[in-house]
Amino acid sequence: MTSGQWTMRYERLAIWAQAEWKQRHGDQPFQLVWASESCGNQLAQSRINEQRRLRNRAHFINVEQIPCDQVIPISEYTVPGRKAVLGESVGAFVFRFGHPAGDFEVLYVSSYYRDDDPNIVAVVLVPPEQLDVWVHFESLCNEVVRRPSRRQDVYIIGGTNAYFKPTVDWDEVILPQSLKDDLRSDMEAFFKEGVPIYQELNLAPFRKLLLVGPPGTGKTMLCAAMARLALKKKRVVVYVSGADDDGASFHKIHHALNVVANAGYPVLLIVEEIDVYLRKDDKARILNVLDGLESPNNPRGALLLATTNYPEVIDERIAKRPGRMDRILFIPPIQDEKLAAQMLEHYMGPQWRAEHGEVVPHLVGQTGAFVREVALHARMLAAHLNRRFVDLPTLRQSISSLSNQLSTGDDLMPRRIMGFGNSSPHGNGFGVADAAESEPAREVEALDE
Repeated sequence: MTSGQWTMRYERLAIWAQAEWKQRHGDQPFQLVWASESCGNQLAQSRINEQRRLRNRAHFINVEQIPCDQVIPISEYTVPGRKAVLGESVGAFVFRFGHPAGDFEVLYVSSYYRDDDPNIVAVVLVPPEQLDVWVHFESLCNEVVRRPSRRQDVYIIGGTNAYFKPTVDWDEVILPQSLKDDLRSDMEAFFKEGVPIYQELNLAPFRKLLLVGPPGTGKTMLCAAMARLALKKKRVVVYVSGADDDGASFHKIHHALNVVANAGYPVLLIVEEIDVYLRKDDKARILNVLDGLESPNNPRGALLLATTNYPEVIDERIAKRPGRMDRILFIPPIQDEKLAAQMLEHYMGPQWRAEHGEVVPHLVGQTGAFVREVALHARMLAAHLNRRFVDLPTLRQSISSLSNQLSTGDDLMPRRIMGFGNSSPHGNGFGVADAAESEPAREVEALDE
């Protein structure tokens, strides 16, 4: 509909498409329907082969891009390897299909909704009797676009990059060994023995693990290391990022579930800070996903690894109702001197001296983020004083300074930006995981039944 002189974007596309159809096909009837943006995606158009068989004895012939005075054709690109690949595109296309009753065309046009909105609006004109064929073809486009390739990178939904290579090795994660062994064995047991058990029970093989703990305890380092392990096992790893303009929106979770369901391979799905996705309007949908009603049914298995700093935001019924979260694992602050010493030595790197062990008792009960900042601050102090190494007084000064900062209620580190990056000089693969946050309250609500 219109308001004054303004016309909605989809209306302009529909008006143009109807005029183009009349010029091409005269009075031949058509059905005007909404279309998926995947049909204009260059990846889909390159992956669906000509002569591909479709429903109702039809087959795909080819696609041609045509001029449209309402849209300037433009494509996004990704660089999954050494070569750039065109992906999401807008413009006008004619899709041609073969059928025993006679070949036919489908007219498709898409555009970004507006300059400040990255979403795509698309419409299509289809011969009414061939609507089922088009629906089948559109589902194929959605499937090939959403299906990640099995490669040695993490597939990102949202964020500013399409892929990311995790760099954290399993041995670099300094946490209680029993906790690490437990988590790793859970993943391996699920993919090796668990998937057939789920299928025998007529359940979607979708396992859900939640990592809970204070900010900075290493949950994201653990996720990055798990991602690297999964990639070594030739599994697909999908990460949901809130680092783009859309932020932590539920539609990203929905997109991720579609990717997981259509992957064709075992999938590890990682959702950090899952609590920020639980806005009021999304409660019912997230419960349906966790309950299994909308769980991705990937026959090869899907494992959700989610994290939260604020378990009180997630309604206790998730924890107490079996199936919504299969396991909840607590990632604690540093619990003993042995672990504290390992962590301090790791972050001190070549600056480590045996005398530094004297401060280890002061690190018990702190987080990994605190130890990292102690080491970094001490090394920066030494560099500022033109010293070649960090002596014990400088290390003690660093601990005192950061402890005082925490006691005043100031952030240990700047508020974390969700998504991939490499803000840590010891890049943990996700790069933003260990930042401490000082906000105990979030604009989210506990889940309701």
